[in-house]
Amino acid sequence: MIRKLLSLSLVLFFGLNASAADGDTTLVTAHQQTDLTWYRSYKDWAVFPAAGTNWQEITLKYTMGCATGGCSDWDYTTLVNLMLPTGVLDSNMASIDTISTNPLVIDTTWNVFEVKERMELCKVITPYGGNLANDWTRTFYFDVSDYYPLLHDSLEIEVFYQGWSSGFSASLEFIMIEGAPIRDVYQIQNLYRGGFNYLNPSQFETNHMPARKLDIDPSAEYFNLKMAPSGHGFVNALNCAEFCEKDYYVYVDGQMQAQQAMWREDCGLNDLWPQAGTWLYDRANWCPGDRVNIYNHELNLKGKDSIDIDIEAYNYTVPSGQTPAGYNMSATLFQLGDFNRATDLALHEIISPSEEDEYARLNPVCSKARISLRNEGGDTITDFLIGYGIKGNANWQHYQWTGSLKPLETVEVELAMDSLSNWSSSTADLEFVAQVERVNNAPGDEWASNNRRSSKVKVADRLPSSIRFELRTNNAASETFWRLEDAAGNVLYSGDNLSNSTTYRDTFNLASGCYMLLIGDRDKDGLSFFANNDGSGRIILRNVGGDFFYENVNPNFGTEFRKYFTVGYGLSLKKETVTNLSCEVFPNPSAGELNLVFNQLLEGSLDIELSDMQARLVLRESRDLSQAGGCKLDLKALPAGIYQLQLKHKDTYYRTKIIKQ
Repeated sequence: MIRKLLSLSLVLFFGLNASAADGDTTLVTAHQQTDLTWYRSYKDWAVFPAAGTNWQEITLKYTMGCATGGCSDWDYTTLVNLMLPTGVLDSNMASIDTISTNPLVIDTTWNVFEVKERMELCKVITPYGGNLANDWTRTFYFDVSDYYPLLHDSLEIEVFYQGWSSGFSASLEFIMIEGAPIRDVYQIQNLYRGGFNYLNPSQFETNHMPARKLDIDPSAEYFNLKMAPSGHGFVNALNCAEFCEKDYYVYVDGQMQAQQAMWREDCGLNDLWPQAGTWLYDRANWCPGDRVNIYNHELNLKGKDSIDIDIEAYNYTVPSGQTPAGYNMSATLFQLGDFNRATDLALHEIISPSEEDEYARLNPVCSKARISLRNEGGDTITDFLIGYGIKGNANWQHYQWTGSLKPLETVEVELAMDSLSNWSSSTADLEFVAQVERVNNAPGDEWASNNRRSSKVKVADRLPSSIRFELRTNNAASETFWRLEDAAGNVLYSGDNLSNSTTYRDTFNLASGCYMLLIGDRDKDGLSFFANNDGSGRIILRNVGGDFFYENVNPNFGTEFRKYFTVGYGLSLKKETVTNLSCEVFPNPSAGELNLVFNQLLEGSLDIELSDMQARLVLRESRDLSQAGGCKLDLKALPAGIYQLQLKHKDTYYRTKIIKQ
């Protein structure tokens, strides 16, 4: 007979005595385009480095795609689990052979196997994929650094596909960066894991989420609870659990220490849009084609005996023949040591400019960058200085932040890049770079390897200076508004309080620069959506004379549509091709004095920058031209070499290389 097994609390210890090449990266793969075609477990082996290596950061890269035969029409849950050996053997019956019937003699064959415990790393929901091309993919990144004690040697990785039709595919890659972790992990424990039907609070708590006894490691200083709940099904009048907003509560020894809403209110901003189904409806901590959010709670468990997680109560009767609604729960408790560094500011993510799928709604941009930073040290951070710019550009900029960033808190900052000179490069490819330069009024911090990140720049469209804009409202025009902003955020054109089923036309006459067009919907269902009675509208952009340009924006955009574009220049052009200021520079090569002669009279100031070939700024000044036809530069103090000269007058630029002899 099959033995019933008691739940096993996983207790692992990990020493940090091994030497490591801090900052080195190791890649571990599993599930290379594994087809997920039916509701079941798909397993593959991953070969990690041996135990004893220190890992400061581990990221799980999950790339979802279509199955070989294409994507499914439906939104299903996928789970990525570690299959952890427990050392316990179990068996099931393989076959029964009857040797004799009188007397009855039966020979039974048993399969013996080791019991494995599932440890969930992440959940991702498939999209409504009926309109997706067979080569569609989308990539997600998950921070799994605290699981480092488990990620060593050969380990079985499971992708569980909870779908009833084919299908999707999964590819996994673990990006492991060497170095001491933020905090040592002493113990990892599954508290709750699985999909549970919800009938009423008593049934749910008693059968699925009873209070758990705590086994506290005496070395632990911190306790982190990772929660990944998602609600599914809506056969009751409340539309629970999928379409009702409910909270969960974390109690320790009867005292509430955390409360969290299980809700995503941003599905209309899904980066994968449009989809074939009800993709824009807000749901219980998930959106079709997107991740299930993981909530982190820092708890006080020292000297405590029990932990209990309750979901906000509701009651309903399941209609005959219907499947009850329920929750897919994952609750994992980490017991950790003290911070390994006092001052450690990590440049966490580059949100824009970026080509990553998870930030598709926010890109491309042409007037600003956005990054997030995380305090990974034990001390509060009160100020920091960020340097940033385009690789191969001498125009390196800085941003100073002041405030109070507590340990493990994250802050997002916007970085101004509102000039063409900010986006140009001496190379063909544009790559944005940002780095931490000062923290708490001191150079750098204790951990340099997480202070710098870079991202490829997705280039904004270059449009003509005169654009015809046409907006046809649907039958819910009061929901619709629009505006056109310049790089400084000034509203140049706008529309609101519109009439139903009416066509509005405007002509944008724009100077050289970067612009953002926003069309918003207050009901978060765009200008066209099959599941309402609002009818359909349209948005058209086209040229007025000049070069041909035409764009018909998909009206099924959900909450809003944003388009960044440039006029008068394109960010993808090399430095040498974006000049529109006429100038003669001589002698070149020069022994020390350089003449700048302009082919037109210029009023106002001229900004001059000179950089060496490592993109380091060696000269910056402004000259009052006073209608002069030119000026001189004294280069005698500079060493011999090749330099990049940039001149800026109002919205015009000139760039060239010069040689100092």
